[in-house]
Amino acid sequence: MDVMKAMEIFSQAILFLGLIFDIIILLFVVLSVLLIYSLLMLSVESKSFEFGVMRMVGLSKKAIIILVILQSFLFVVPSIICGFLVSFSFLHWAKYYADHSLQMDFDANPSIYSILQALFLSTLIPLISSIMPIRVVLDRNLNDALDI
Repeated sequence: MDVMKAMEIFSQAILFLGLIFDIIILLFVVLSVLLIYSLLMLSVESKSFEFGVMRMVGLSKKAIIILVILQSFLFVVPSIICGFLVSFSFLHWAKYYADHSLQMDFDANPSIYSILQALFLSTLIPLISSIMPIRVVLDRNLNDALDI
């Protein structure tokens, strides 16, 4: 029975750590969305005249949406590459430390689930952050067209 009580305590501690990590991930996602949103809004504000000219020349709303989304993905792609490189190198360093100092063996390669989760979040973040800049571009071009 003592073993069962100890396992219950460890189980609750693991659940608590999982909750803490989920909250940290959520915090990083929100922070990333806000940072990319602010960068996109600055870009949209500075290029509003160019977007208006493109719309007058015949660029469709769909093409402007694609331009803004592509720009948001261009902010994210370098961070995805750097993040994977840093995480793989950190995992291999941690495996080396665990092998030599702690005599502990674990797999240094991340699971497919964690890679897919990282890729899902890294594609979701620019899509969420580009919603408001797209609305601003389309509304501003519509308002500018009505003023003429």
